[in-house]
This record gives sequence, C-alpha cells and structure tokens, in this order.
Amino acid sequence: MEKGVARWILDIVKTVVIAVLISMVSVLVFALIVKSVDVGDDVIGYVNLGIKMLSVVIGCLIGFRRGSGYGWLKGLLSGILYVVTSFLVFSAISGEFTLSDVSWPDLVTGAVAGLLSGVLTVNLKKSAKTLDIYLLFML
Repeated sequence: MEKGVARWILDIVKTVVIAVLISMVSVLVFALIVKSVDVGDDVIGYVNLGIKMLSVVIGCLIGFRRGSGYGWLKGLLSGILYVVTSFLVFSAISGEFTLSDVSWPDLVTGAVAGLLSGVLTVNLKKSAKTLDIYLLFML
C-alpha cells in the first residue's frame, strides 16, 4: 500500500475512533444530567445532534493535525464512517440492533460536519501548540 494512502486511512480511522469515544463520554454525562433534571424529549434530540456534530469536529481537529490536502474528502468520509460506527457501537451497548434506527438526517449531518471540519482543519496554518490551545478552549 502506498504511504500516502496508508496515512489517509490512519487519519480517518483515528478521527472516527476519537469521535466515537467523545460521543460515548458525552452521552454518558448527558444521561446523568437527564436522570437528575427533568429534560423534555425535544431537548434530548437537539443535544444528541450537538454531541454528534461536536464529536466529529473534535475528531477531525485531532485526527487531521498534519494538515495534508483533501481535508474535505477525508472529513466527509470520517463523518459518514463515524455515524455508521457510532450506530453499531451504541446498538451493541443497548443490545438492540434495528436498521430502522439509522436515519438519513444523521448520515447527512455527519457528512456535512465532517466535510466542514476537514476543510477547517486542513486549512489551519497554526502550529500544533496553538491548535492544542484552540482545542482546549473548545472543550
């Protein structure tokens, strides 16, 4: 396998793994909040959407640090793979696997969040130290 292709695959896999881990922690924290505070169903949907988008953004920011080209494509692929992977992981955790839970809006949201994050990350011309400070303020 060509070195560039291997780097691409590694960047995408790293981004997806980071995004899924961030989602898992965020969903756990949000579940604890929901358990202690009365939150409406509509709020839960919006927060879940925000968790997904933020997970993809942070995953891309960390996974694509080297800033090689085609960030839009790497981000798009990462966003789609994140949605599929997180669906599989959360289905395995819940013990319920139904394809009706996969939704086109989730795929589109993941793809758009990944695309925009990939473009942003690859075009950031900051040093790694500045990027770390930027990530710290995002959290």
